[in-house]
Amino acid sequence: MPGQRMFFLMVISCLSILLTPEQKKPVQIPQQQRQPVDQTRPGLPGQPQIALAEKNKAHVRRVYDDLFNGRRYEFIEQIYAKECPVHFGNRSVRLEQAVAEGKGWHSAAPDLTMTVERIETERDFVIVDWVARGTNTGKGNGVPATGKKVLIRGNSRFRVANGKIVEVWNNFDRDEIFRQLGVPPKLGHLYDDAQEFLYAVNEAFSGDKAGSSLQSN
Repeated sequence: MPGQRMFFLMVISCLSILLTPEQKKPVQIPQQQRQPVDQTRPGLPGQPQIALAEKNKAHVRRVYDDLFNGRRYEFIEQIYAKECPVHFGNRSVRLEQAVAEGKGWHSAAPDLTMTVERIETERDFVIVDWVARGTNTGKGNGVPATGKKVLIRGNSRFRVANGKIVEVWNNFDRDEIFRQLGVPPKLGHLYDDAQEFLYAVNEAFSGDKAGSSLQSN
């Protein structure tokens, strides 16, 4: 009897060991895996491009806010590269000529303003849809004072590099300005031709003076 009792106790002990569930150790997660992913931190794909696009748009807005509407021409060198060409359809001029034309329109319509209706970016380009409104109470760009109002819609494409505008394409119906003012468009073309001639003469004389200066040195 004592032997049988001992045998049964051994069997019960073995069964209790086998039936006891195994306690698994908790899996240790590496510290770097437990950190939440920050979706806003710099360096994620697309972030630098988005930041540059917004910076370029803000820079181009200065053309309308500071220069055209604010008449703050002292900012020109901050906004444009020195050798920036400006295209008006098939006609291309230097930056200083484009600035002079802008000043001429301000003389013709002192209350002239430009409103940005849409501004978008495409690679290193900024595209702007704008509308210009003013009253022709003065003289400028070959236009006499007519007292009439003018409203012109157009768009401009700016190429930006190294924080400055390096090339511009302006697209608007210049003849429509003259039609709204009741002035023959040919008058505007004659004025353009005269301005181009005067600019070429000025360039020629400036070049001669520079050459003479170099020879005298």
